[in-house]
Amino acid sequence: MFLFSAKVNHTTIQITDLQGKNRIKMNKHPESFPELDQLGVTLPEYLPTFDFPGAYIDSSHAVYAECPVNEDDLVQVEKSWWSLRKMFPGWLRRADALKLYEMAYFVQGDILEVGSYHGLSTTILAEAARQSPWSKHIYSIDMSPKCVKKAKYHLRKKKLDRGVTNICNEGTAAVKALKAEGKQFEFAFIDHSHEYDPVFSVCRELDSLVVPGGFCLFHDFNDQRNSDPEAHDYGVYQAVTEGLDPDKFEFYGLYGCTGLYRMKPSQEMELRKTA
Repeated sequence: MFLFSAKVNHTTIQITDLQGKNRIKMNKHPESFPELDQLGVTLPEYLPTFDFPGAYIDSSHAVYAECPVNEDDLVQVEKSWWSLRKMFPGWLRRADALKLYEMAYFVQGDILEVGSYHGLSTTILAEAARQSPWSKHIYSIDMSPKCVKKAKYHLRKKKLDRGVTNICNEGTAAVKALKAEGKQFEFAFIDHSHEYDPVFSVCRELDSLVVPGGFCLFHDFNDQRNSDPEAHDYGVYQAVTEGLDPDKFEFYGLYGCTGLYRMKPSQEMELRKTA
């Protein structure tokens, strides 16, 4: 788990783990927060949250900057090395995929994914976790048995399944069950619905699931359909901004169509950083 080790200097801070090692500077981008009428007008490029050297963490991270995209600017990632030209179905832009990999790589605790579809995001998280120097486990949720089966299949084909638990359940019910088991997470990726109510209900659970200093990334946060009164099945932006307690969560940046939030460090963590 990360702790602050210095006060905020503009938008750059420095963190350290509980053992006082691995000091890493972090960057937040609060100026990228969009108002409702600005959603989808721009799709900000990927910018690092963790201040690592070079443009990309490693070659696996760079894949998502170099892979082809389709006519909708969505990444086209091969399902496996032997299935050339067979691409993962999914809706991730370059910035989305790059941010997913980065967060999964650098967090030191477990990862929660709510909404896997066929496993594109799950395999990105699992690959980053495997390459990371910190051991962690991924809990991936989807309410569709077909999607869970597909995600498990693709993880297995990429030899990434050992670090992932796949759960077939409705999003809020699943996160409540994990909370009842005492599970906590350093990173959560929320992408199970575009509708207000399902996203809002998960947001209301996150303050007891995400550890202080942990992160939440919301897909489709920066989508103009959230502000379209005719798009009744879209309300991610409103669900997040109304569902997360501003006393507990702070906005950290907009990347592609994703919005990143951080659970504020607890008072105990603040005291430990100065001890």
